Amino acid sequence: MHSSNRRCNAFQSAVGVFLQSCNAPETLRELLAHMGVSVATTTINSAIKSLSKEADVAIRHLGQSLLVSYAYDNLDVDLKHSIPTAENPQDTLAHLSTITMLPYHPSIKLESLSYSQELWEKCRHNLNARPQDIPSVTFDQLHSIYPEESHPSGLTRRQRFGAWKYLVDLIEFGPPYFRKYKLECSKHGPGTIQEIPLTKTSQTPLRANNISPSTVSNNAVVLEDMFRQAGIGDPTDRDDEDQDFASKEQLRELGNSVVIVFGDLLTGQHVRSLLESRSIEPTPWRRMQFVVFGMGLFHLKMACADAIWRVFIRPNSSTSDTNTLMEHVSQIRPKETGKISSKPGFRRMHKVIQHVGTVSRLDVWRLAATKVNSAHVSLDDFAKSEPTWEQLEAMANDIITRNGNRKQFGRRRLHPDAKRDKQLENTILREEYFLLYEEMSHALNNGDIGRVEACFLPWIFIFSGCGKHKYATEMRRHLENIHFVYPKPLR
Repeated sequence: MHSSNRRCNAFQSAVGVFLQSCNAPETLRELLAHMGVSVATTTINSAIKSLSKEADVAIRHLGQSLLVSYAYDNLDVDLKHSIPTAENPQDTLAHLSTITMLPYHPSIKLESLSYSQELWEKCRHNLNARPQDIPSVTFDQLHSIYPEESHPSGLTRRQRFGAWKYLVDLIEFGPPYFRKYKLECSKHGPGTIQEIPLTKTSQTPLRANNISPSTVSNNAVVLEDMFRQAGIGDPTDRDDEDQDFASKEQLRELGNSVVIVFGDLLTGQHVRSLLESRSIEPTPWRRMQFVVFGMGLFHLKMACADAIWRVFIRPNSSTSDTNTLMEHVSQIRPKETGKISSKPGFRRMHKVIQHVGTVSRLDVWRLAATKVNSAHVSLDDFAKSEPTWEQLEAMANDIITRNGNRKQFGRRRLHPDAKRDKQLENTILREEYFLLYEEMSHALNNGDIGRVEACFLPWIFIFSGCGKHKYATEMRRHLENIHFVYPKPLR
Protein backbone atom coordinates (compact mmCIF):
# COMPACT_ATOMS: atom_id res chain seq x y z
CA MET A 1 0.00 0.00 0.00
CA HIS A 2 2.71 2.45 1.01
CA SER A 3 4.93 1.61 -1.98
CA SER A 4 1.96 2.10 -4.29
CA ASN A 5 1.24 5.48 -2.72
CA ARG A 6 4.85 6.52 -3.05
CA ARG A 7 4.81 5.73 -6.75
CA CYS A 8 1.52 7.57 -7.14
CA ASN A 9 2.84 10.70 -5.47
CA ALA A 10 6.11 10.61 -7.37
CA PHE A 11 4.25 10.19 -10.64
CA GLN A 12 1.80 12.93 -9.70
CA SER A 13 4.60 15.36 -8.83
CA ALA A 14 6.43 14.66 -12.08
CA VAL A 15 3.31 15.09 -14.19
CA GLY A 16 2.35 18.23 -12.25
CA VAL A 17 5.69 19.85 -12.98
CA PHE A 18 5.40 18.88 -16.63
CA LEU A 19 1.87 20.25 -16.91
CA GLN A 20 2.93 23.56 -15.40
CA SER A 21 5.76 23.93 -17.89
CA CYS A 22 4.24 22.56 -21.06
CA ASN A 23 1.13 23.69 -22.92
CA ALA A 24 1.32 21.10 -25.69
CA PRO A 25 -1.14 18.19 -25.18
CA GLU A 26 0.43 16.25 -28.03
CA THR A 27 3.81 16.38 -26.30
CA LEU A 28 2.25 15.21 -23.02
CA ARG A 29 0.41 12.33 -24.70
CA GLU A 30 3.60 11.32 -26.49
CA LEU A 31 5.55 11.31 -23.23
CA LEU A 32 3.02 9.19 -21.33
CA ALA A 33 2.50 6.93 -24.33
CA HIS A 34 6.24 6.14 -24.31
CA MET A 35 5.91 5.47 -20.56
CA GLY A 36 3.17 2.96 -21.29
CA VAL A 37 0.53 4.83 -19.27
CA SER A 38 -2.02 5.89 -21.86
CA VAL A 39 -2.44 7.83 -25.07
CA ALA A 40 -5.61 9.74 -24.15
CA THR A 41 -5.41 12.95 -22.14
CA THR A 42 -8.81 12.32 -20.50
CA THR A 43 -7.75 8.87 -19.34
CA ILE A 44 -4.45 10.23 -18.05
CA ASN A 45 -6.17 12.98 -16.05
CA SER A 46 -8.71 10.55 -14.60
CA ALA A 47 -5.95 8.15 -13.55
CA ILE A 48 -3.99 10.95 -11.88
CA LYS A 49 -7.06 12.13 -9.94
CA SER A 50 -7.91 8.60 -8.81
CA LEU A 51 -4.38 7.83 -7.69
CA SER A 52 -4.12 11.21 -5.98
CA LYS A 53 -7.23 10.56 -3.92
CA GLU A 54 -5.85 7.22 -2.72
CA ALA A 55 -2.52 8.84 -1.89
CA ASP A 56 -4.23 11.67 0.03
CA VAL A 57 -6.13 9.18 2.17
CA ALA A 58 -2.92 7.31 3.05
CA ILE A 59 -1.06 10.56 3.82
CA ARG A 60 -3.80 11.85 6.12
CA HIS A 61 -4.09 8.49 7.88
CA LEU A 62 -0.37 8.50 8.65
CA GLY A 63 -0.16 12.21 9.44
CA GLN A 64 -3.09 12.18 11.85
CA SER A 65 -1.49 9.38 13.84
CA LEU A 66 1.07 12.05 14.91
CA LEU A 67 3.71 9.29 15.00
CA VAL A 68 5.62 10.63 12.04
CA SER A 69 8.41 13.11 11.33
CA TYR A 70 8.91 15.21 8.21
CA ALA A 71 11.86 16.12 6.01
CA TYR A 72 11.96 18.61 3.16
CA ASP A 73 14.52 20.16 0.86
CA ASN A 74 14.70 22.28 -2.24
CA LEU A 75 14.67 20.76 -5.72
CA ASP A 76 15.67 22.77 -8.80
CA VAL A 77 14.62 21.32 -12.16
CA ASP A 78 15.81 22.78 -15.45
CA LEU A 79 12.86 22.44 -17.85
CA LYS A 80 14.60 23.23 -21.12
CA HIS A 81 11.60 22.06 -23.12
CA SER A 82 9.28 24.66 -21.58
CA ILE A 83 7.67 27.24 -23.83
CA PRO A 84 8.43 30.92 -23.01
CA THR A 85 5.43 33.01 -22.06
CA ALA A 86 4.85 36.71 -21.41
CA GLU A 87 4.97 36.08 -17.65
CA ASN A 88 8.02 33.81 -17.83
CA PRO A 89 9.92 34.63 -21.03
CA GLN A 90 13.30 32.99 -20.39
CA ASP A 91 13.69 31.26 -17.04
CA THR A 92 13.40 27.48 -17.44
CA LEU A 93 14.45 26.64 -13.87
CA ALA A 94 11.63 25.38 -11.66
CA HIS A 95 12.17 25.84 -7.90
CA LEU A 96 10.31 23.19 -5.91
CA SER A 97 10.15 21.82 -2.38
CA THR A 98 10.09 18.05 -1.95
CA ILE A 99 8.59 16.66 1.26
CA THR A 100 8.52 13.19 2.75
CA MET A 101 7.02 11.63 5.88
CA LEU A 102 9.17 9.34 8.03
CA PRO A 103 7.23 7.18 10.52
CA TYR A 104 8.79 6.68 13.94
CA HIS A 105 9.92 3.34 15.30
CA PRO A 106 6.92 1.17 16.30
CA SER A 107 8.00 1.37 19.94
CA ILE A 108 7.50 5.17 20.01
CA LYS A 109 4.26 6.23 21.70
CA LEU A 110 2.48 9.58 21.76
CA GLU A 111 3.54 10.05 25.38
CA SER A 112 7.15 10.37 24.20
CA LEU A 113 6.17 13.38 22.06
CA SER A 114 3.93 15.23 24.51
CA TYR A 115 6.32 18.02 25.46
CA SER A 116 5.28 20.99 23.33
CA GLN A 117 4.28 23.18 26.26
CA GLU A 118 7.31 22.20 28.35
CA LEU A 119 9.68 23.14 25.52
CA TRP A 120 7.83 26.43 25.00
CA GLU A 121 8.36 27.34 28.64
CA LYS A 122 12.12 26.85 28.13
CA CYS A 123 12.24 28.62 24.75
CA ARG A 124 14.39 31.75 24.48
CA HIS A 125 11.78 33.34 22.21
CA ASN A 126 9.07 33.01 24.84
CA LEU A 127 8.60 36.50 26.28
CA ASN A 128 7.03 35.02 29.41
CA ALA A 129 9.75 32.45 30.05
CA ARG A 130 11.58 32.69 33.35
CA PRO A 131 15.35 33.18 32.99
CA GLN A 132 16.04 30.30 35.38
CA ASP A 133 14.07 27.95 33.09
CA ILE A 134 16.26 28.67 30.04
CA PRO A 135 19.25 26.24 30.15
CA SER A 136 22.76 27.65 29.99
CA VAL A 137 25.30 25.04 28.86
CA THR A 138 29.10 25.33 29.01
CA PHE A 139 31.71 23.55 26.91
CA ASP A 140 32.75 21.51 29.95
CA GLN A 141 29.21 20.13 30.11
CA LEU A 142 29.30 19.30 26.41
CA HIS A 143 32.65 17.58 26.84
CA SER A 144 31.21 15.40 29.61
CA ILE A 145 28.39 13.97 27.49
CA TYR A 146 30.45 10.95 26.40
CA PRO A 147 33.26 10.60 28.96
CA GLU A 148 36.31 8.50 28.15
CA GLU A 149 36.47 5.07 29.74
CA SER A 150 39.66 3.21 30.54
CA HIS A 151 40.68 0.57 28.00
CA PRO A 152 43.21 -2.29 28.30
CA SER A 153 45.16 -0.92 25.34
CA GLY A 154 45.65 2.42 27.07
CA LEU A 155 44.31 4.20 23.98
CA THR A 156 41.53 6.75 23.89
CA ARG A 157 38.31 6.12 22.01
CA ARG A 158 39.52 8.16 19.03
CA GLN A 159 42.93 6.47 19.03
CA ARG A 160 41.31 3.02 19.02
CA PHE A 161 39.31 3.98 15.95
CA GLY A 162 42.46 5.28 14.26
CA ALA A 163 44.34 2.03 14.96
CA TRP A 164 41.40 0.02 13.63
CA LYS A 165 41.29 2.15 10.47
CA TYR A 166 44.98 1.51 9.88
CA LEU A 167 44.31 -2.22 10.09
CA VAL A 168 41.32 -1.99 7.75
CA ASP A 169 43.35 -0.20 5.08
CA LEU A 170 46.20 -2.69 5.32
CA ILE A 171 43.84 -5.66 5.03
CA GLU A 172 41.73 -4.27 2.19
CA PHE A 173 44.36 -2.47 0.11
CA GLY A 174 47.65 -4.04 1.16
CA PRO A 175 49.23 -7.24 -0.21
CA PRO A 176 46.87 -10.25 -0.57
CA TYR A 177 48.43 -12.01 2.45
CA PHE A 178 46.62 -9.65 4.83
CA ARG A 179 43.15 -10.61 3.51
CA LYS A 180 43.19 -13.60 5.85
CA TYR A 181 42.72 -11.23 8.79
CA LYS A 182 39.49 -9.70 7.48
CA LEU A 183 37.35 -11.67 9.93
CA GLU A 184 39.63 -10.78 12.83
CA CYS A 185 39.40 -7.12 11.90
CA SER A 186 35.60 -7.21 11.90
CA LYS A 187 35.62 -8.93 15.32
CA HIS A 188 37.97 -6.35 16.81
CA GLY A 189 36.14 -3.27 15.54
CA PRO A 190 36.22 0.18 17.15
CA GLY A 191 33.06 -0.59 19.14
CA THR A 192 29.98 1.54 19.47
CA ILE A 193 28.96 4.29 21.87
CA GLN A 194 25.21 4.55 21.31
CA GLU A 195 23.90 2.60 18.35
CA ILE A 196 20.48 3.15 16.79
CA PRO A 197 18.60 -0.19 16.52
CA LEU A 198 18.48 -1.45 12.94
CA THR A 199 14.91 -0.99 11.71
CA LYS A 200 13.39 -0.85 8.26
CA THR A 201 12.21 2.69 7.60
CA SER A 202 9.49 3.48 5.09
CA GLN A 203 8.84 6.84 3.47
CA THR A 204 5.61 8.40 2.28
CA PRO A 205 6.33 11.34 -0.03
CA LEU A 206 3.92 14.26 -0.10
CA ARG A 207 3.04 16.38 -3.09
CA ALA A 208 5.88 18.59 -4.18
CA ASN A 209 5.32 22.27 -3.48
CA ASN A 210 5.86 24.72 -6.33
CA ILE A 211 7.85 27.11 -4.16
CA SER A 212 11.49 27.24 -3.12
CA PRO A 213 12.25 27.20 0.64
CA SER A 214 14.82 29.95 0.17
CA THR A 215 13.25 32.53 2.49
CA VAL A 216 11.61 32.53 5.90
CA SER A 217 8.17 33.27 4.46
CA ASN A 218 8.52 30.51 1.86
CA ASN A 219 9.41 28.04 4.59
CA ALA A 220 6.23 29.04 6.40
CA VAL A 221 4.25 28.24 3.25
CA VAL A 222 5.97 24.87 2.88
CA LEU A 223 5.33 23.94 6.52
CA GLU A 224 1.67 24.97 6.36
CA ASP A 225 1.17 22.98 3.15
CA MET A 226 2.95 20.02 4.72
CA PHE A 227 0.65 19.99 7.74
CA ARG A 228 -2.41 20.60 5.57
CA GLN A 229 -1.64 17.51 3.48
CA ALA A 230 -1.09 15.49 6.67
CA GLY A 231 -4.48 16.58 8.04
CA ILE A 232 -3.23 18.20 11.24
CA GLY A 233 -3.92 21.69 12.49
CA ASP A 234 -6.18 23.82 14.64
CA PRO A 235 -9.87 23.49 13.61
CA THR A 236 -10.72 26.66 15.55
CA ASP A 237 -8.23 28.79 13.61
CA ARG A 238 -10.47 30.50 11.06
CA ASP A 239 -7.89 32.96 9.76
CA ASP A 240 -6.69 30.54 7.12
CA GLU A 241 -8.48 31.50 3.92
CA ASP A 242 -7.12 28.50 2.02
CA GLN A 243 -9.52 26.11 3.76
CA ASP A 244 -13.21 26.31 4.46
CA PHE A 245 -14.60 25.58 7.90
CA ALA A 246 -15.95 22.16 6.86
CA SER A 247 -12.49 20.92 5.92
CA LYS A 248 -11.07 22.24 9.19
CA GLU A 249 -13.47 20.00 11.10
CA GLN A 250 -11.52 17.06 9.66
CA LEU A 251 -8.18 18.23 11.03
CA ARG A 252 -6.62 16.56 14.04
CA GLU A 253 -5.36 18.81 16.77
CA LEU A 254 -1.77 18.33 17.88
CA GLY A 255 -2.51 18.95 21.53
CA ASN A 256 0.77 18.80 23.43
CA SER A 257 2.60 16.74 20.78
CA VAL A 258 5.68 17.99 18.98
CA VAL A 259 6.47 17.52 15.30
CA ILE A 260 10.07 16.83 14.31
CA VAL A 261 11.11 18.42 11.01
CA PHE A 262 14.43 17.59 9.34
CA GLY A 263 16.36 19.71 6.88
CA ASP A 264 19.72 21.23 6.04
CA LEU A 265 21.46 24.07 7.85
CA LEU A 266 19.78 26.84 5.85
CA THR A 267 16.38 25.28 6.44
CA GLY A 268 17.10 25.20 10.17
CA GLN A 269 18.00 28.90 10.16
CA HIS A 270 14.80 29.79 8.31
CA VAL A 271 12.66 27.66 10.64
CA ARG A 272 14.17 29.24 13.75
CA SER A 273 13.67 32.72 12.32
CA LEU A 274 10.07 31.81 11.58
CA LEU A 275 9.48 30.54 15.12
CA GLU A 276 11.09 33.67 16.57
CA SER A 277 8.93 35.99 14.46
CA ARG A 278 5.78 34.09 15.43
CA SER A 279 6.56 33.87 19.13
CA ILE A 280 4.15 36.74 19.86
CA GLU A 281 1.17 34.88 18.37
CA PRO A 282 -1.59 33.98 20.87
CA THR A 283 -2.04 30.25 20.16
CA PRO A 284 0.44 27.34 19.99
CA TRP A 285 -0.64 26.59 16.42
CA ARG A 286 -0.12 30.13 15.18
CA ARG A 287 3.35 30.38 16.72
CA MET A 288 4.20 26.80 15.65
CA GLN A 289 5.66 26.06 19.05
CA PHE A 290 5.30 22.33 18.33
CA VAL A 291 7.99 22.34 15.59
CA VAL A 292 11.29 20.75 16.64
CA PHE A 293 14.02 21.01 14.03
CA GLY A 294 16.44 18.14 13.37
CA MET A 295 19.73 18.67 11.57
CA GLY A 296 20.38 16.61 8.44
CA LEU A 297 23.59 14.70 9.12
CA PHE A 298 24.50 14.08 5.48
CA HIS A 299 24.73 17.84 4.98
CA LEU A 300 27.02 17.89 8.01
CA LYS A 301 29.26 15.31 6.34
CA MET A 302 29.40 17.54 3.27
CA ALA A 303 30.42 20.44 5.52
CA CYS A 304 33.23 18.32 7.00
CA ALA A 305 34.63 17.62 3.53
CA ASP A 306 34.42 21.33 2.69
CA ALA A 307 36.23 22.22 5.93
CA ILE A 308 39.13 19.94 5.00
CA TRP A 309 39.28 21.63 1.59
CA ARG A 310 39.35 25.05 3.26
CA VAL A 311 42.17 24.05 5.60
CA PHE A 312 44.48 22.10 3.28
CA ILE A 313 43.74 23.24 -0.28
CA ARG A 314 42.19 26.70 -0.45
CA PRO A 315 45.05 28.71 1.20
CA ASN A 316 47.78 29.96 -1.14
CA SER A 317 50.35 28.30 1.11
CA SER A 318 48.81 24.87 0.42
CA THR A 319 51.31 24.31 -2.42
CA SER A 320 54.38 25.62 -0.63
CA ASP A 321 56.14 22.25 -0.23
CA THR A 322 56.28 18.84 -1.85
CA ASN A 323 54.18 17.06 0.75
CA THR A 324 50.98 19.10 0.63
CA LEU A 325 47.57 17.63 -0.09
CA MET A 326 47.47 19.22 -3.56
CA GLU A 327 50.78 17.56 -4.37
CA HIS A 328 49.22 14.18 -3.62
CA VAL A 329 46.07 15.13 -5.54
CA SER A 330 48.17 15.93 -8.60
CA GLN A 331 49.49 12.37 -8.53
CA ILE A 332 46.18 10.50 -8.18
CA ARG A 333 43.97 12.95 -10.16
CA PRO A 334 46.32 14.91 -12.46
CA LYS A 335 43.49 16.04 -14.78
CA GLU A 336 41.31 17.44 -11.98
CA THR A 337 43.72 19.63 -10.05
CA GLY A 338 42.03 22.79 -11.33
CA LYS A 339 38.56 21.68 -10.21
CA ILE A 340 39.78 20.42 -6.85
CA SER A 341 41.74 23.57 -6.08
CA SER A 342 38.80 25.85 -6.99
CA LYS A 343 35.42 24.18 -6.49
CA PRO A 344 35.62 20.39 -6.07
CA GLY A 345 32.12 19.64 -4.76
CA PHE A 346 31.38 17.02 -2.12
CA ARG A 347 31.76 13.78 -4.09
CA ARG A 348 35.13 14.70 -5.57
CA MET A 349 36.48 15.93 -2.22
CA HIS A 350 35.14 12.84 -0.47
CA LYS A 351 37.13 10.64 -2.86
CA VAL A 352 40.25 12.75 -2.35
CA ILE A 353 40.04 12.29 1.42
CA GLN A 354 39.50 8.55 1.06
CA HIS A 355 42.19 7.86 -1.55
CA VAL A 356 44.93 10.14 -0.25
CA GLY A 357 44.22 9.00 3.30
CA THR A 358 44.42 5.32 2.39
CA VAL A 359 47.68 5.72 0.46
CA SER A 360 49.20 7.77 3.29
CA ARG A 361 48.29 5.15 5.88
CA LEU A 362 49.72 2.36 3.74
CA ASP A 363 52.96 4.33 3.47
CA VAL A 364 53.01 4.68 7.26
CA TRP A 365 52.68 0.88 7.43
CA ARG A 366 55.69 0.57 5.12
CA LEU A 367 57.75 2.82 7.39
CA ALA A 368 56.59 0.90 10.47
CA ALA A 369 57.55 -2.41 8.84
CA THR A 370 60.99 -1.01 7.98
CA LYS A 371 61.41 0.03 11.61
CA VAL A 372 60.68 -3.54 12.74
CA ASN A 373 63.07 -5.04 10.17
CA SER A 374 65.24 -2.98 7.84
CA ALA A 375 64.91 -5.72 5.22
CA HIS A 376 61.23 -4.88 4.80
CA VAL A 377 61.62 -2.18 2.20
CA SER A 378 58.07 -2.67 0.93
CA LEU A 379 54.76 -4.04 2.17
CA ASP A 380 55.27 -7.11 -0.02
CA ASP A 381 58.47 -7.85 1.89
CA PHE A 382 56.60 -7.32 5.13
CA ALA A 383 53.87 -9.74 4.01
CA LYS A 384 56.46 -12.42 3.22
CA SER A 385 57.47 -12.44 6.89
CA GLU A 386 53.88 -13.59 7.66
CA PRO A 387 53.16 -11.34 10.66
CA THR A 388 50.47 -12.52 13.07
CA TRP A 389 47.30 -10.63 13.93
CA GLU A 390 48.70 -9.82 17.37
CA GLN A 391 51.79 -8.28 15.77
CA LEU A 392 49.68 -6.17 13.43
CA GLU A 393 47.52 -4.96 16.31
CA ALA A 394 50.58 -3.98 18.32
CA MET A 395 52.07 -2.13 15.35
CA ALA A 396 48.81 -0.27 14.67
CA ASN A 397 48.59 0.79 18.32
CA ASP A 398 52.19 1.98 18.20
CA ILE A 399 51.55 3.96 15.00
CA ILE A 400 48.54 5.74 16.41
CA THR A 401 50.29 6.39 19.74
CA ARG A 402 53.23 8.10 18.04
CA ASN A 403 51.26 10.03 15.42
CA GLY A 404 47.87 10.51 17.10
CA ASN A 405 48.92 11.89 20.48
CA ARG A 406 47.63 15.45 20.80
CA LYS A 407 49.84 16.30 23.77
CA GLN A 408 53.02 15.24 21.97
CA PHE A 409 51.90 17.11 18.87
CA GLY A 410 51.32 20.28 20.86
CA ARG A 411 54.73 20.07 22.49
CA ARG A 412 56.34 19.43 19.11
CA ARG A 413 54.97 22.72 17.76
CA LEU A 414 56.37 24.66 20.73
CA HIS A 415 59.96 23.90 19.73
CA PRO A 416 62.07 26.58 18.04
CA ASP A 417 61.66 26.73 14.26
CA ALA A 418 65.17 25.44 13.74
CA LYS A 419 64.27 22.18 15.53
CA ARG A 420 60.82 21.73 13.99
CA ASP A 421 59.86 19.60 11.00
CA LYS A 422 56.89 21.60 9.79
CA GLN A 423 56.16 19.31 6.88
CA LEU A 424 55.87 16.37 9.25
CA GLU A 425 53.65 18.39 11.58
CA ASN A 426 51.32 19.33 8.72
CA THR A 427 51.20 15.70 7.57
CA ILE A 428 50.32 14.48 11.07
CA LEU A 429 47.64 17.15 11.38
CA ARG A 430 46.18 16.26 7.99
CA GLU A 431 46.10 12.58 8.90
CA GLU A 432 44.31 13.45 12.14
CA TYR A 433 41.63 15.39 10.23
CA PHE A 434 41.29 12.56 7.70
CA LEU A 435 40.79 10.01 10.48
CA LEU A 436 38.24 12.27 12.14
CA TYR A 437 36.35 12.44 8.83
CA GLU A 438 36.55 8.65 8.47
CA GLU A 439 35.25 8.25 12.01
CA MET A 440 32.28 10.50 11.28
CA SER A 441 31.53 8.59 8.05
CA HIS A 442 31.83 5.23 9.80
CA ALA A 443 29.50 6.33 12.60
CA LEU A 444 26.90 7.66 10.14
CA ASN A 445 26.99 4.52 8.00
CA ASN A 446 26.61 2.24 11.02
CA GLY A 447 24.01 4.23 12.94
CA ASP A 448 26.29 4.94 15.90
CA ILE A 449 24.71 8.24 16.90
CA GLY A 450 26.80 8.34 20.08
CA ARG A 451 30.03 8.32 18.08
CA VAL A 452 28.60 10.92 15.69
CA GLU A 453 27.93 13.29 18.58
CA ALA A 454 31.29 12.47 20.16
CA CYS A 455 32.88 13.80 16.94
CA PHE A 456 30.97 17.06 17.19
CA LEU A 457 33.30 18.93 19.55
CA PRO A 458 36.50 18.65 17.45
CA TRP A 459 34.53 19.53 14.33
CA ILE A 460 33.06 22.57 16.09
CA PHE A 461 36.57 23.94 16.60
CA ILE A 462 37.61 23.03 13.04
CA PHE A 463 34.55 24.78 11.59
CA SER A 464 35.21 27.86 13.71
CA GLY A 465 38.83 27.93 12.58
CA CYS A 466 38.06 27.72 8.85
CA GLY A 467 35.16 30.20 8.84
CA LYS A 468 32.15 27.85 8.94
CA HIS A 469 30.74 29.49 12.06
CA LYS A 470 27.10 28.69 11.30
CA TYR A 471 27.76 24.96 11.29
CA ALA A 472 29.75 25.27 14.51
CA THR A 473 26.82 27.07 16.13
CA GLU A 474 24.31 24.53 14.79
CA MET A 475 26.30 21.57 16.13
CA ARG A 476 26.61 23.13 19.55
CA ARG A 477 22.88 23.93 19.59
CA HIS A 478 22.15 20.30 18.68
CA LEU A 479 24.18 18.95 21.61
CA GLU A 480 22.63 21.43 24.02
CA ASN A 481 19.07 20.63 22.93
CA ILE A 482 19.44 16.87 22.85
CA HIS A 483 21.25 16.44 26.16
CA PHE A 484 20.21 19.45 28.27
CA VAL A 485 16.89 20.83 26.93
CA TYR A 486 14.76 18.04 25.51
CA PRO A 487 13.21 15.59 28.00
CA LYS A 488 14.74 12.12 27.90
CA PRO A 489 11.78 10.40 26.14
CA LEU A 490 12.01 12.93 23.30
CA ARG A 491 15.71 12.38 22.67
